[in-house]
Parts: sequence; C-alpha cells; structure tokens
Amino acid sequence: VRAADGTLSESKLRELARLPQIRLFELKLSQGAKPGMGGLLPGVKVTEEIARIRGIPPGQDSISPNRHLEAGNVGELLDLVNRIRDQSGKPTGLKYVVGSRAWLDDLCLAIWARGMASAPDFLTIDSGEGGTGAAPMSLMDSVGLPLRESLPLTIDQLDHYGLRQRIKVIASGKLVTPADAAWAYCVGADFVTSARGFMLALGCIQALQCNRNTCPTGVTTHSRRLQRGLDPADKAERVKRYALEMHKSLSMIAHSCGVPQPRALRRQHCRIVTDGRRSVSLAELCPNVAPAENFANGSREPSILEQEAPQLV
Repeated sequence: VRAADGTLSESKLRELARLPQIRLFELKLSQGAKPGMGGLLPGVKVTEEIARIRGIPPGQDSISPNRHLEAGNVGELLDLVNRIRDQSGKPTGLKYVVGSRAWLDDLCLAIWARGMASAPDFLTIDSGEGGTGAAPMSLMDSVGLPLRESLPLTIDQLDHYGLRQRIKVIASGKLVTPADAAWAYCVGADFVTSARGFMLALGCIQALQCNRNTCPTGVTTHSRRLQRGLDPADKAERVKRYALEMHKSLSMIAHSCGVPQPRALRRQHCRIVTDGRRSVSLAELCPNVAPAENFANGSREPSILEQEAPQLV
C-alpha cells in the first residue's frame, strides 16, 4: 500500500480495506531473523502478476527500506497506526521482534499520555530465531530476543501499564507444534500464528535458498523445472490436515488441563524443565504482574517520567 515515493498510499489502503477477506492491518517494524533490515525481492521473481499485486515495476529488484519513512519516533509511529486505522476502518497493530524492554516502556507511556484510543489494537511479537532462509546468518543466530523471553516480557509490560485489556497480543515465531502453541496461550497470548508450520506442511525443507530462486522443493522459486515438485492438489491437502491437527491437538491439551479452550490456559498449567531435569511451574518462573498503582485505572495525572520526557508523545 505504498505510493511510488515509498510513502503510504491512502487510496490503496482504502481499496484493500473493502475486500471481505481483509480483517485487519499490521504495520511491520521487523520480523523473524531480519530485524533492522529491509527486504529484497529479486527481479527474476517479480512477474507481471506479482508486480500488479505489490505495485512495483515488473522484472526489477524490489528493495524494501528497513523502516517506515513516516515513523521516526514513538509519537510518529502512533500517528501512523491511527492514520491507517482511520483510513481503513479496520483494527490496526504492530509487528516487531523485541530487542529490549525500554522501547515498549516508551510506547506504553506515549499511549497513556495520548489516551487509550491511540493504542494499537494488537502487537504481534515475532521471534528472533524465526524468519526466512533469505536472512543473513549473523542476524538469524544472534539478533532479536527469542519468543520464550520476549512474549512473557511483553505480556508483563502491558499488565504493568494497565494496557492488557486494550491491546491484544499475537504470538509468532517457530510455534510449529500444538505444545508450542499451548505454551504461548499459557503465557498469555490472545492469538497464535505460524508461518513455518505451514511452510513445512507445504514441503519446505529449510534449504535456506529462498532468495536465490533455486529452492529444491519448488516453494520459493519461479523456475518451472523446480516448481514441478510442488503439486497443488497434494500440498493443499497436507496443509489442510496440518491446520486441522493443530486445532485438534491444541484443544486436547487444553481439555487435559481442565479448561474448555486453549485461550483459557494460564501459567499455572505449564511447567518448564530446568537444567537439573526438574520441572518448575511457569507461574513461579514468570509470575503474573499486577498493574502499577498509577496505571491501574483509565485516568490519572501524568507521571514525572512523562513530564520530563515529552518527546515520547
């Protein structure tokens, strides 16, 4: 939904928002193994169809910037979120890989200073070990917090600032199995998404050749020869069965824990095996955080921190 100069195209945004399958909009700051990097779609992959869908020149490398031109600070980011929401009429949120607690502090304080209506409707927390095989190995291995650390951190921060009821949290990043998804719900996620799980069901073998147009299984290549290994009828059935089994097994785990559905899972339902091969309750390792006294209700006086740091808003 970009104009030729890289800025947001409100006309394209409104056009997309009219499609019945579009339920929400996500403003992506970073993803998986590529935090701090833009994307590169090689020109050989930019067919006429893809060029039309993405609004880019056919046959040319499409280089995405590593940031949004309109958002240079937290205040401008919230402005952009609200602009997208106002123009689309759809829930709008942020997707990012957590690097530190400090940025989330800034975001929450800015929301309190502006009012609850300014908050993003959801945060999608991606894992530092996620991402595609096109990512540089140094980022894939070393940059961004893993979801096991960043998801409880995010939930606890939102609880601390009294924003948990206003902002939904989506867990993303290598949640491939029902047990992985159940853990995320125990921590406090409202939704769980999985890209890798569906890619594996489709036939991905993680050859790390996504950006070379040489994917041996035909998943990420436009080579007609390699694409012959990707039978749509067979793969569609595999993907369908993966989705159904995830739902079935996740519900079975929830029922075994004595709750009616996965979203009713809580931290006391999960135990983590430690280095000593003994398990510890997740509720003990990561106890739930109560809202701080000055964030416990919807109206309050600005804190000293907000008065001293007006640049946040």
